[in-house]
Amino acid sequence: MTNTDLGLEVIPQRPRSKSRDGLIFVIAMWFLSRSVIAIGIQVIAPLVARNPPVYDPPLPLGFVSGFLPKSGWELFSHWDGKWYTQIANLGYSYAANDGQQHSVAFYPLFPLLIRGLMTLGMRADAAGVLINSLAFLGALGVVYFWVEERYDAGAAKWTTAVLAWCPFSLFCTVIYTEGLFLFLTASALRAFERGEYIWAAFWGALTTATRGPGVALIPTFLLAAWREKRPPLAYAVGFGSAIGFFSFILYCAINLEEPLAFIHIQKTWRQPTWLEIFKDFFSFSLYSATKVGMVFGGCYLLWYLRKRLSITIICFGFCSLALLVTSGALHSVERYAYGIVSLSIGLGLLLAARPRWGYGLMGLFGIFLLRFSWHFARWLWVA
Repeated sequence: MTNTDLGLEVIPQRPRSKSRDGLIFVIAMWFLSRSVIAIGIQVIAPLVARNPPVYDPPLPLGFVSGFLPKSGWELFSHWDGKWYTQIANLGYSYAANDGQQHSVAFYPLFPLLIRGLMTLGMRADAAGVLINSLAFLGALGVVYFWVEERYDAGAAKWTTAVLAWCPFSLFCTVIYTEGLFLFLTASALRAFERGEYIWAAFWGALTTATRGPGVALIPTFLLAAWREKRPPLAYAVGFGSAIGFFSFILYCAINLEEPLAFIHIQKTWRQPTWLEIFKDFFSFSLYSATKVGMVFGGCYLLWYLRKRLSITIICFGFCSLALLVTSGALHSVERYAYGIVSLSIGLGLLLAARPRWGYGLMGLFGIFLLRFSWHFARWLWVA
């Protein structure tokens, strides 16, 4: 006997929406990976820390000798996070040629957003975590649907998993700019590919106000527009993206009397050379091997997939890597390479074709993500 025989109305089941499935996957990847970070920072670090780290002067900003981690928001704000919270609370500082580090080295959009939440009564470190984490959730969503449009759901899922579980995604939750930077660059690149040039310029301008490597968007849009013979408005996107960068120059000129203060101050941060990195690499240093692998392995990955990736994705990847190689800011070059969304898309395409490799890699990523998290909370250098 059927429901029809009993006089009951049969309601046909609607097929599940692809967009809904994709959104569920994005939220799951974000929540699970961020949970690993929270456990590492708030649970494991306070439990296992017995010996405080020791640094020779000058000490990192905010570091206190004899430090042992105790659960709280402060554990998310180590290293660069102290600079961002200082800017949000006190504004920029700079003194030319005094040999000291100053906060003008850090771009303004992220601390401005923190300051905005502080006016609503939120403490600076909590605001920084909230902004960066939610921006990263947005980045995962933008990248997922962008890759799904260009390829398929399998490639979109693997790309999202790479971004979420890569150990350097730690910096998309602590008080750094990685989550915000990925959201803005992915939004700008996707809008440009879709021909939404006003939006591409808007997201691009915010990107160049967030972090120095964002200027790679400028040649990316100009080269892609020329290569694909796009209309004149596409070229304007490249120049429009520079607005954030030149606004910071104008601010420094007016308030600090030095237009390029944020560039000049970089020399006070001691940076390794490529020669030193390669010497350590051949001495089997994992730290240097990661730098070499992320940068030069990333170059090979883009070249290998050059026929499958779009012109926009390839241009952004190579322009960003060229900027990293030549900038001299090599102390955190592996973290900056993680922020190049083109590399995650390329690796996602590879893993979609070889899922068994992907499962093993994600397991390894998860272990290192947990390890990086409790190291960060203990004031140990990660990247």
